[in-house]
Amino acid sequence: MTLATLVSFSIFALMAAITPGPNNIMLAASGANYGFRRTLPHIIGVCFGFGCLVIAGGLGVGRFLETFPQFFSILKMLALLFLLYLVWKVGTASSPKLSPDGKPMRFHTAALFQWVNPKGVTVVISAIAAYLETASSIWQALPVMVIVFVLVTIISACLWAFIGSAISDFLSNRHYRIAFNVTMAIALFLSMLPAILSI
Repeated sequence: MTLATLVSFSIFALMAAITPGPNNIMLAASGANYGFRRTLPHIIGVCFGFGCLVIAGGLGVGRFLETFPQFFSILKMLALLFLLYLVWKVGTASSPKLSPDGKPMRFHTAALFQWVNPKGVTVVISAIAAYLETASSIWQALPVMVIVFVLVTIISACLWAFIGSAISDFLSNRHYRIAFNVTMAIALFLSMLPAILSI
């Protein structure tokens, strides 16, 4: 991968990671409801799961989904069902002080979610098509892609969780917290609307 290609890819990866999407909306909501520290397993799960997705995409899963689009449709349907569950969880979340049973998303749930996140899958397939398939060696380019994607995902995930935690004091008011959670739930649903409509 040439320096120009690396710069181009890094910008693409950063824009894909930092723009609003299901992961970032849920991380902001988790940061607001549970704080940055308790959201760390969620952050690590997103980074690990997405890194594994990039590796799988580079090794042929993306091409398989392009060749057999019916599997991609099934994937999107599973994503829709899981996201509806997550929309409900985000919309009904409450402060741990008010609800001791409330828990942020766990590492394994966040990691597994990457595999049914249409935005993430689409980003990986696009990156493979644009950058990996034109590389002279997949075994040289793929590790670079994984490292860049994981680094920008760490930056983005931490940023969104921190933004959420920064407004947590403001959300100590029960009415503000409910309004915030419902707004985030709606935003989460709207972020998936393009994928839902294409099923």
